[in-house]
Amino acid sequence: MRYVWYIQTGNEHFGGTDANVYLSLNGIDAVMKEVLIDDPSSDNDWERNALNQGVIETEDLGELLSGLLRSDHSGPIPNWKVEWIKIVNEEDGREWTAGIGKWSDWPDTVKGFKLKFTRTSDGQYDQIQKKKAEAARKKAADEQATADKVKRDAAEQEKARKAQEKKDREQADQEAFDEEISQGEKELERELAKARKEAELAKKRAELDKLRGTTSGGGSTPTPGGGGATFRTVELYGVMGGARVPLTSAVSMAGGMPQVQPGARVMVGEVAADGFGLAGVPGRWSAYYAGRSPAEFGLDADKGVLASDGSRGWALTATFLSQIFGAGWRAVIY
Repeated sequence: MRYVWYIQTGNEHFGGTDANVYLSLNGIDAVMKEVLIDDPSSDNDWERNALNQGVIETEDLGELLSGLLRSDHSGPIPNWKVEWIKIVNEEDGREWTAGIGKWSDWPDTVKGFKLKFTRTSDGQYDQIQKKKAEAARKKAADEQATADKVKRDAAEQEKARKAQEKKDREQADQEAFDEEISQGEKELERELAKARKEAELAKKRAELDKLRGTTSGGGSTPTPGGGGATFRTVELYGVMGGARVPLTSAVSMAGGMPQVQPGARVMVGEVAADGFGLAGVPGRWSAYYAGRSPAEFGLDADKGVLASDGSRGWALTATFLSQIFGAGWRAVIY
């Protein structure tokens, strides 16, 4: 239900206000909780001698009885003189008015203007109610006519029911046969799809075995625990106030760039005792990135670089290291 409100501000000096204004309404049928109101057609509401208006939507309140109009006393000119408020039911034109004629800082109005409404116009309420009553009578007549027709048709429907039962049995037999054929076709489709997947899987396994054979034969990429060059893990951690802290405490991300916190230093650990137990030969790289080469992160293939958040480790990229130490980061880390 839509209600249009009208509020007349007093014509006294400083009668207008810059504060926010709130309204709640109480009717016989329902209560509208407090809402913030303003005049969408005005750039400066509640000015001296101004008539502001707006629309609020709520459930049907029925006959309007009372309400509360208040301001939050904010802004450079918080006080307010209000003459009256009028509420109009947009659907039927009923109008209620509450006279006020007070300032918002009076002792009895400091918490808001208590509103007592009187209906000042009936609008089209009586005509609308009459139309609703006529519509209800017509609906009742139509429902009775429908009931009579249902009763007349009952005999014919009973006669048709038996004929339909026979037809339904024949149709059910045909549908059962069709369903049996359909299920058979679906089963064949599933078997065909399964066979295709198995063929694809066998092909991929053969390709994987071929790739594994090629990789193991080359032996050019050192991996943790594998043969060839010795693998080493380096850990970056922080020092703040003389205490060792995880890298996440010493470095923050600002605008996508790592920033060393004021008073913090970034340290390079080469053995487990230096940081949080990640560094060493081979160190903890394989514990978090088993089977993956540091080269995936732009690092040397035989040297992983990790950092800790205090509970687990994660790999640092060459991009991150260059942002912290510059282009010559390898000389610092390795």
